[in-house]
Amino acid sequence: MTNSTNRILGGFADPPPAALASSRHLRRLLYIVLGIAVAMLVQARKSAPIQAAPSRIPLYFALIAVEFILVWFVAIGIRARGHTLRELVGRRWRTVFDGAGDLILALATAGFLRVAGPLLYYLLGRWASNTSFLLPATLPESIVWIAVSSVAGAGEELVFRGYLQRQLWSFTKNLPTALLLQTFIFAIGHIYQGWKPALVTAIYGLVFGLVAAWRRSIIPGAIAHAIIDVMGGLIRRG
Repeated sequence: MTNSTNRILGGFADPPPAALASSRHLRRLLYIVLGIAVAMLVQARKSAPIQAAPSRIPLYFALIAVEFILVWFVAIGIRARGHTLRELVGRRWRTVFDGAGDLILALATAGFLRVAGPLLYYLLGRWASNTSFLLPATLPESIVWIAVSSVAGAGEELVFRGYLQRQLWSFTKNLPTALLLQTFIFAIGHIYQGWKPALVTAIYGLVFGLVAAWRRSIIPGAIAHAIIDVMGGLIRRG
């Protein structure tokens, strides 16, 4: 394969990576993700209507803590095999054009997914997403929501695309299979919103996975992920 073709294909031309952590660590991460999904589902069903809901700020800080715990758990697993979180981030910026390219790609990805949202809404039919207990309703909540979205954007891309996708690629020796598996697992983590929103989340996860594989970096996806989450909370509030 020529160098020019490698540049066009990006990470798709790479061979499967070595395992980042043990298979036991991967299984435990999947159990944790499933546990979080069940806890969020219970919380969504028990929450009061948005008009009577208490402050969401304690919940937001709890969600931030969960993101850090997930990243910490991943760090422990990969450190046992001599890897670091920096490796999960991916390709380093060697020039200012690398950073500009990632930023442009992030904005394009966020814009594409925001435009695709109404189309998916039309194709799948109307749905009521079980997220009212999460969305900010006051200015202080909106400010903390931005922090939650930023942490979630970085943390989830690090865990699901930086670690999980590469780990699954190593075990399956097939990048498309790894992309689909991480997409499914990512959607399961959001099933509390309802099956239709979870399906949309799966599509988002697939796009983030494709971007990460192509650019050999989670940075564009993390920026796009954070932007989408911020807009999803603040625009609905408005």
